[in-house]
Amino acid sequence: MNKLVTFFRETSMGRFLIGAGIILIIFGCIVRSFAKDNANYIKTDAVVTKTELFEEADEKNNTEALYTVDVKYIVDGTEYEEEYGVFSGYKVGDQVTISYDPKNPAEIAQPGNNKLEGYLFILAGVAALAAGIVSLARAAQKHKALKEQEKEWTNG
Repeated sequence: MNKLVTFFRETSMGRFLIGAGIILIIFGCIVRSFAKDNANYIKTDAVVTKTELFEEADEKNNTEALYTVDVKYIVDGTEYEEEYGVFSGYKVGDQVTISYDPKNPAEIAQPGNNKLEGYLFILAGVAALAAGIVSLARAAQKHKALKEQEKEWTNG
């Protein structure tokens, strides 16, 4: 029983890193798939038309108040007013840059570089996975060396 507990203790970091690496790689792939969906969106300027309290500020946890923000923008002479998202710091009348779907201009998104973020998560996942494998390999080598040492002690 003691050997099993020791084995699990010595391999815990490797097992954690492998699990975390797999999760980061999956999350990075998900972020990348969303970036592909928004790749053909067109950027345009919009004006904040409404802010509505979403979550109050919390001085204890040092967080700002969050607001649901609506924006108005014009595409091909047609005016659209849509919910932009939840943010802090926007006021009615502020100018923002949005991205809209050219096939459905009512579909908007925040412009950003989600492609790069996806790659960063994948890269971090691969690094964690590699570190986990190295950690497990070292634990296995250590376990093997201890077994050999135990055998020598037993045989005298």
